[in-house]
Amino acid sequence: MNKIIGSDNQVRYGVWDSPIDFNHKDFRLLDFFGNEIKGLRKRFSFHTFNYLGLLMEDSILGIATVSLGYAYNVFAYLYKFDEGKVYEFDTKGPDLGRALKFPANPDEYEIRFKKGGSFLEIRKSHSDGTLVLDGDFAGKLRVFGEFPYSMETHRPLRVLNPSEPTRWTFTEKCSPLIPQRLSVRYEGRELVRDPNKVTMVYDWSGGYLRRETNWYWAAFSSVLPNKTRIGANFAALVNESFFSENAFWINSKRQRVDRCIFDFSQEDPYKAWRLWDEAGRLRLEFRPEGERKEKSNLFLAKLYFRQFVGKFSGTFRPDQGKEVSFKNVWGFTEFHRSLW
Repeated sequence: MNKIIGSDNQVRYGVWDSPIDFNHKDFRLLDFFGNEIKGLRKRFSFHTFNYLGLLMEDSILGIATVSLGYAYNVFAYLYKFDEGKVYEFDTKGPDLGRALKFPANPDEYEIRFKKGGSFLEIRKSHSDGTLVLDGDFAGKLRVFGEFPYSMETHRPLRVLNPSEPTRWTFTEKCSPLIPQRLSVRYEGRELVRDPNKVTMVYDWSGGYLRRETNWYWAAFSSVLPNKTRIGANFAALVNESFFSENAFWINSKRQRVDRCIFDFSQEDPYKAWRLWDEAGRLRLEFRPEGERKEKSNLFLAKLYFRQFVGKFSGTFRPDQGKEVSFKNVWGFTEFHRSLW
C-alpha cells in the first residue's frame, strides 16, 4: 500500500484510484521560513471533514462531522421540498476526542459521536465495499442506512493536492451512492418510501489546509426517469493549480473536469447560478430554494458559509458516450470562508 508522505517529506500529489496508507503523522509541517511546526500547533493545523447528503423523494438530509484539532462540529438538517428547513441539529465543543472520535483514514474508518441522547456513527470500508450510517439527533431525527461503496464499483474522485507551499489536502468525492437499506424517521414518521429513488453524495477531506481557506462547491445526484444514475461534484478556489476536485458520474462512469466556473451573485445568491467549463463537458443552471448558514467571529477563528439547496438543470457531455440532459435535480451549492 502506497504512503502519501515519502521518507523525504515529499507529498505524493496526484489522483489515487487505489488504497493508500494515509501516514499524515509522518509529515513535517513547516512554517513560512521552513522551520518545523510541532506539538499542539501542528495538531491544530490538521482538519478533517465528512459530509453526507441524502436526496430523497420529497426531502433532503445533510449530515456532517468536522474535526479541527482544537474544536469539533457535528450537524444535521432536514429540508422538506414543500416546507423548507424543518429541523436542524448543531453542536460544537473542544476537540478532546471524547464527544467526537474521527480517525484520519479515508479508506477504512469508524467516526463516532455521542453527546447526551444524540449519537452518530459513520462506518466505511473500501475493502469490504460498504458504508454504514447510523444516527439519532435529539430523539427527533433517526437515520440508518447501508450503502454499497467501493473504489472498483463507484470510481470516486480521490485527489491529493497542495494547500499552499508547505501544506496539503486529500479529498474523496463520489456521487451517487444508492442505499441497500435505508430508514429516515422524523418525529416518528418514515420519510423514505422507495429506497431505490434515494441517492447520496459523499465528501471526505483531510489535511493541513490554509490558515485562510475559501471555496465554492456544488454537488448533486439522482436516478433519472429513464433509470440513468447521475452525480456530480465541483469546486473552485481550492486546488486549481494541480489536480481538480471536479467530476461527474454517469452510471458510475467517472468523467473528470479540469476546471469549473461558478457564475453567481454574491449580493443576491438566490438568483440563478451558472456552472460551466471551458471544454464544454458541462453546462448547468442552479436555482436555490433554501439554505443553511453560519457566521462566527471569534478571537482566532472566523467562519462564514451559506449552503444552499435547490434544483440543477443542464447537460453532461462525457468524452465517451452520449450527452445526458436533465431538469430539476435537487442538490447543494455552497460558498465558504474561514480563518482557522
